[in-house]
Amino acid sequence: MSSIILYFQPFLITFIFSLVLTKALILFSRKYNNCHFEPDRVRNLNACKWLKLQISRFTRNDKIAFYNNSQKNITRFGGVAIITSFLLTIFLSGDLVFDNLKWGIVISSVIILFFGLYDDFKNLSWKQQLFGQVVVVLVMIYAGLQVDYIANPFSGPEFRLDVFQYSIFNIQYSILGSLFILFWIIGFMNVMNWLDGLDGLAGGVAFIGMVTLFFLSISGLVNQPPLGIISITVAGAILGFLVFNFNLAKIFMGTSGSMFLGFILAVLAIFSGGKIATALLVMGFPILDAFWVIAQRIKAGKSPFEGDTRHLHYKLLERGWSQKKVVLFIYFICLIFGVSAILFQSLGKFVVLLFLFVFSYFILTRVLREKV
Repeated sequence: MSSIILYFQPFLITFIFSLVLTKALILFSRKYNNCHFEPDRVRNLNACKWLKLQISRFTRNDKIAFYNNSQKNITRFGGVAIITSFLLTIFLSGDLVFDNLKWGIVISSVIILFFGLYDDFKNLSWKQQLFGQVVVVLVMIYAGLQVDYIANPFSGPEFRLDVFQYSIFNIQYSILGSLFILFWIIGFMNVMNWLDGLDGLAGGVAFIGMVTLFFLSISGLVNQPPLGIISITVAGAILGFLVFNFNLAKIFMGTSGSMFLGFILAVLAIFSGGKIATALLVMGFPILDAFWVIAQRIKAGKSPFEGDTRHLHYKLLERGWSQKKVVLFIYFICLIFGVSAILFQSLGKFVVLLFLFVFSYFILTRVLREKV
C-alpha cells in the first residue's frame, strides 16, 4: 500500500495542479485577450487539402465548433501549466532527495519555461531556438549527466563513450558522451516540437512515454523509485493539460511545453541502463517521421527547419482522416512499442526496433510519397 501512495500521491497532486492551472490560464487569456496564434500550426492546417474536404462533411454545429476553434486566438500557455505543476509537486514531495542532477532538471525546466514563452511571443529563428536548447543541455552536463557507454544488444562489449576526457573546474567529462547527450536531448526537443501539430498529439505521445518510463523505473530490472516519482509526476501534469488540449483544443502547449516534454523524456531515458532503447521505441515512429521529412526537404532544396505539411499527421489529414483518428492512430503505435519496451530485454528491444524501422518505412513510403 505504501508503494502505491508513493507514486499515486504525486500523480494526483500534479494532475490537480495542472488541471486548475490550465483552466485558469484559459480563463485569464480569454478575459484579457492575452492569446497568441500558433502560426505554423494554423498555416499548415490551412494548407491541407483535408480542410475543404472535412468542412464539406461537417454539420452546421460542427462548422461552428471548428471555426470557433481555428479562427480565434488560442493561448499557447499550456507549457506554463505543465512545467509549473511539475515543479510545485516535486518540491512538495518529501520522497525526493535533490542531488545535482535533480537540481539540473529544475534549473533547465525554468530556462525552458521562460525561453519558450519568449519564443511564443517573438517567434524566434531556428538558430535562436537552437542556442537556447544548447544552453539547457550544457546545464545538464555540468550538473553531472553522463553517458559512459551504450549497451551491446548482442551481449558483447559495450560501446564505450568515456575514452576521451576533458576537465572543467576539476570535473572530468567525456567528449563522446557529452556529444551524445547534446544530440540526444536536442533531437528529442525538436521531434516533440514538430510533433505538436494536432490537438493532443504531442501531449498524448509524451504521456505514453512517461508512463512507460515509470513502469520501467519501478521494475525489478531498474528499481529506481526517484525516477519513478519524477516520471509519474510529469505524466500527471500532461494528463491535466490534455483534458483541455484534446480535440477541439482550448489551449496549446506552445514552445515551452513541447521543449520541456522532449527534454524530460530525453533526460530520464539516460539516467540508467535500458531507458535509451525504451525511449527510442516509444518515440521511434515520430523520430523516423522527422528524419524522413528532413530528408525530403533537403532533397527538394529547402531548409530542413522550414515548416510544411510533409509530416505524416498532415498527410493523413489530407487523406480525409479526422484529427482524432490521426492522433489515436499514432497513440496506438507508440503504445504498442512502449509496451514492447517494458516486456523485452536488450536483444528483444533491438529486434523490436528493427521491426519498428521496417514498419515505419512501409507506412512513410506508402503515405508520404503518394499524391492525394
